[in-house]
Amino acid sequence: MRWVYSVKHKTKAALLLAVVMVLVLAKNTLDNKTVTKLGSSFATVYEDRLLVESYIYQLSGHLYQKKMLVDNSFYAGNDGKLASGLQENNKAIATLLTEFGKTELTHAEARYLAAFNQNHQALQALENQYLQQVGGEAAQPAKQKLDAKFQLATNYLNHLSRIQVAEGKRLNDSTKQMMAGSEVLTQLAFVLVISIGIMIQVLIFASKSKFSKFPQNPMLN
Repeated sequence: MRWVYSVKHKTKAALLLAVVMVLVLAKNTLDNKTVTKLGSSFATVYEDRLLVESYIYQLSGHLYQKKMLVDNSFYAGNDGKLASGLQENNKAIATLLTEFGKTELTHAEARYLAAFNQNHQALQALENQYLQQVGGEAAQPAKQKLDAKFQLATNYLNHLSRIQVAEGKRLNDSTKQMMAGSEVLTQLAFVLVISIGIMIQVLIFASKSKFSKFPQNPMLN
């Protein structure tokens, strides 16, 4: 009957080892998914947040340069580079808006970006109007309209910049949650493996104690 106990304990040990293998495979699968999500999160931070923030910064710079050109023209009568300067900055802004639109936009981003784009088109129309009225009495109303559009454009960019901060915080919180979840699973798997190891040892000792209970044949001595 000794073989019966041997088979019984071997079966239990094999089942426990199978559980260990399943735990290891499950943990590896979850780790792979976590790594993939983390990679996607980091890519999003770079491509859709850091780059976008740099676009916003550059857009703000070009807006400021255009306003300075208009102000110098209006207050100092410096019109020499006004038309070419506006054209150069408008071209750069158009390129930045195209690159901005290629990123993954949230609903709020898409709304403010569309509003900025529409405002900038109106701004360019006012700039062309101002260029035709430089030095004349009609230049002042045109200048006031330009200042209002510049201010509105700046407000849109400020909204877009705040979105980058909020989205960056959301991604950071999501990353922390993934790392915390992975750590909990690691600790759980460690505890289960230790527990199963102890159970296997108990089965081995139990098996040995069962074997010792069988009477030995004195003729074998």
